[in-house]
Amino acid sequence: MPKNTLQQKLSFNFNLTPLLKNSINLLSMPYEELLVEINNALEENIILTENTKNTEKTEEFYSSNSKTNEDTFAKLAFKESLFSNLTSQLTNIGLNKQQLSIAHIMVENLTEVGFLEVSIETIMRVYLRKHPNTFIDIQQCEAIRQKIQTQLEPFGIASFNTQDFLLLQINHSKNISEQSLIVKLLSGKTDITQVSPLQKRNFIKVVNNLSKTPTNQLDNAQNPSIQPDIFINKTVDGWHIRLKKLPDITLNKEYLALRKQIPDKTLFNEHLNIARGLVDFLTYRHQYLQQITKALVAKQHQALDKGLAYLLPLTQKQLALALNMGESTLSRLIKNKYMDTPIGTLSIQDLFSANVGVHASKSIQHRIIQIIRHENKALSDQKICDLLTQDKVVICRRTVTKYRKKLNIPCAYQRNTMN
Repeated sequence: MPKNTLQQKLSFNFNLTPLLKNSINLLSMPYEELLVEINNALEENIILTENTKNTEKTEEFYSSNSKTNEDTFAKLAFKESLFSNLTSQLTNIGLNKQQLSIAHIMVENLTEVGFLEVSIETIMRVYLRKHPNTFIDIQQCEAIRQKIQTQLEPFGIASFNTQDFLLLQINHSKNISEQSLIVKLLSGKTDITQVSPLQKRNFIKVVNNLSKTPTNQLDNAQNPSIQPDIFINKTVDGWHIRLKKLPDITLNKEYLALRKQIPDKTLFNEHLNIARGLVDFLTYRHQYLQQITKALVAKQHQALDKGLAYLLPLTQKQLALALNMGESTLSRLIKNKYMDTPIGTLSIQDLFSANVGVHASKSIQHRIIQIIRHENKALSDQKICDLLTQDKVVICRRTVTKYRKKLNIPCAYQRNTMN
């Protein structure tokens, strides 16, 4: 007797990139990856367009209840951003209207250390999307980039990477011995194993004396892989917070008006759903990153002023409850996100810490680092514990030992031996 079987097969096929299929990935995506995803969506989705009418709209705001009574910190001046500094210089290097528009796009796509984070082809596509009835080619765009590199301050701004910047410095330097050989070594046209020991030493010496990024004005600029999503400064008016700007995308009303004229709306509706989802997501991301940052500044303003030794206990769960959002959602939003602050570039997660008594565990760890850094003779863990207790930090010796090992700091005997 044949068996009766019932098979059910469900399939779901949607023409989306893997990242757009999963909003969880989008939440934790760093700025650079999200920017690429948005640009790809603008190119592939006919319903999406970039809103260029509100280019003057600021994304800056002041957190409430953030002023302190400390006059020394009130004297801190607001630092002019790299972007505004370069923008003001562009009008003085002899660019026409079209070239100036392209130059602005390049400046908008600089990293915080001055590298151009997108290709010339992308710059050209962005310009043509905003000015569809004009003509520009890659050679013209590259000529504008080279002008920016050599005529704006700091020198070398808009280089693609460290290698590009090093080559630019060498080609514009005088009195470098064996300059042509160094250029070949840097560009990879000559292998370093093919040169003499003397030439190798000269090459290393020249490269070590060159700047590695166009600007070192920001803390942690020596690490170009870390790009802050949020910028925090303290001014005389309080705390000033800015989120790194993403393209302002919206639905194309002209294409939406054509919907009724399309017989088969399947593809159109797919594009529409994707477009609405991405627009809604970016709005959600911006609003909640603002709320998270404002709450962190209100709670941890002393740490942002003076250093992480002044960090207060705060867990992600506590902040999520305060903001009426899920802890997992908050965790994904702050993952891979960095802040440029008065004390340097920090991971957002650095501002969270469990408590040890009334103190944050990270705060205690930073105090241990400071004590060891200023010791004349290596102090034992018990002595460090005694000093912390005198500073009203309730802690036992075993916890000091645990934190010292976690920080990869040798014991007192080994530190004395090293000295």
